[in-house]
Amino acid sequence: MAEAAHLPMREVVRRAGALPGVRPRRFVPLLLPMWAVDVVAEVREAHSYDVFDRYLSRAVAEAGLRRPAELAAFFGVEPALVTRAVRFLVRIGHLRYDGDDLALTELGHLSIADGRRHVLTPGRRITLRFDGCGGEPVPHAHATHSVWLSEPALTLPDGTVFDPVGPAHPLPPNAVELLLNRPDTADFTGPAVPVQVTAAAPRPVWLPIYAVECEDEPLVFGWAVDGPDPYLRDVYDRHRGQSEAD
Repeated sequence: MAEAAHLPMREVVRRAGALPGVRPRRFVPLLLPMWAVDVVAEVREAHSYDVFDRYLSRAVAEAGLRRPAELAAFFGVEPALVTRAVRFLVRIGHLRYDGDDLALTELGHLSIADGRRHVLTPGRRITLRFDGCGGEPVPHAHATHSVWLSEPALTLPDGTVFDPVGPAHPLPPNAVELLLNRPDTADFTGPAVPVQVTAAAPRPVWLPIYAVECEDEPLVFGWAVDGPDPYLRDVYDRHRGQSEAD
C-alpha cells in the first residue's frame, strides 16, 4: 500500500525528541493485528428532551398519575396536548399502556435518569473493533480516528515499511455480547450504543503504530493521539508478552 496515509517517521522522531527526559534509541514501525466485526444493530441514541415530554414522563413515574385526564388536570393544559405527547412517548417506547393506565418503560426510566431522550433505532450498520490479544474492545476514539488496514502491509511514500506483529489470537465468540453488557459500552461504540446486534464473521484488520525503544520504558505512537498513546502501549505490551510466552 504505497499511498496509505499515516504519520511519517520524521514526525514521530520530532514528537519523541520533544518529550522531556526521553532518550529514543530506535523507532520501529509495526502493524498490530486486530479484529473488526460488522454488525447490523438496534442502537440507542440520546437526544435533547422536549421539556413537556420530560415533565409528563416524570409525572407518570414520580407522581403516580396514570391517565391522560389526570395529567392534563395536573399540568393545567388542554387534554389534546397531553394526548399528543402520550401518543409520541408511546411510539418511541417511553410509555406503554397497562389496560387504561400509563406506565413508564425501562427506556423511559433511563431517559428520566439521564435527562436526555433515549431513542431506539433498528437496522444501523456499524463496525465494532477489538484488539488481537484478548479480544478487548477498542476505545471509540481509536476506533474512529485510527488508520485501519485490511491487509498486513504498509509502505509510506518516504520508504518506511511497517512489519506485522505476529497473527491475532482468535476473537472470543462472546466478545460482542460482553461489550454490549458492559456499563461503559458507549466508551467503545460512541453515542450510538448497540443494544441488540446481528453479528457477521470477524475479519482481521491491522493498526499501524511506531514503537519507540528508549533507555527506560518504550513509547508507542499512533494516529488517534498526538503524543505517546497509553492505550496502544498497553496493547503493544500484551502482544510482546504473548509472543514471549509462545
